[in-house]
Amino acid sequence: MRAKKVFLTMAVVFSMVAIFAVSVHAAWYTCTVDRAGTGWNDHVYIMLSATGGSFTNVCFTAPDGRKKEMLAIALTAMTTGKSVLVNLSDTSGGSVIYGMYLLP
Repeated sequence: MRAKKVFLTMAVVFSMVAIFAVSVHAAWYTCTVDRAGTGWNDHVYIMLSATGGSFTNVCFTAPDGRKKEMLAIALTAMTTGKSVLVNLSDTSGGSVIYGMYLLP
């Protein structure tokens, strides 16, 4: 029983450290969607420009588990002329989009 408690405690601690490590590097940006589509090996690429000027025309990738949803949001933003709020792993090309929301 004691070993089970120690294992669960360690699992919780490692999970919290992993969440903190990801949240430290990720940042939220308000962006316009310049281009969006599928590319090599069924990856989804979305080209964004930050409205604050942090970066312009940088191509990011959507994670495989949410690529269809993010492509739909990106295409909707392009069609309606709305901005998106994105959570990025980094602002360099090829970085991953962790989250994407269509802004009103």
